[in-house]
Amino acid sequence: VYKRQVMKSKNLTYTGVVTLILGIVLIFMKSAAISAVVMVMGAFFLVAAILNLYLAFRKESSNTVFSILTAVAAVAFGLWLLFDPSGFTSILVYVFAGLMIAAGLFHICLLAFGFKDARFPFAFYILPILLVAGGCVIILLGSERMMNLIVLLTGIALIVYSVCNFLEAAGESSYKRLEK
Repeated sequence: VYKRQVMKSKNLTYTGVVTLILGIVLIFMKSAAISAVVMVMGAFFLVAAILNLYLAFRKESSNTVFSILTAVAAVAFGLWLLFDPSGFTSILVYVFAGLMIAAGLFHICLLAFGFKDARFPFAFYILPILLVAGGCVIILLGSERMMNLIVLLTGIALIVYSVCNFLEAAGESSYKRLEK
């Protein structure tokens, strides 16, 4: 049980480092960040679709035609995202807002139920609550008028998310040391 809990702390720390880096990148590269994210998503769609096409031609089954059609559609969508990201940047802002809300709710649930026998003070809940509130604000503000502010808020939210991870990992580690 102890090893599993230590691994949970390490995973929180690793996730915190990655989200901290992403948050800093979003803050300092606001204008290019959303287009770059859309283009990366397009590349992922493209790679997944090509892999799906390869697998569809390799196996012989009754749904091969459907697999080929969906893969071709995914290739087209991936190319569209890759070469014309501007049409999807406003949609992505709402995805970021949804991720912020999901991240805040995840941390609230993790703090409330994720650590057996460990109870965190209310102060630990403030940052996740702010993440949820920030996501709601982004959804209410809309993407067209507030694009730079939204990217800035998302970058800050990612940094807050990483701080939550670091605090939870430290809190869990100190709780485990006291438990011994």
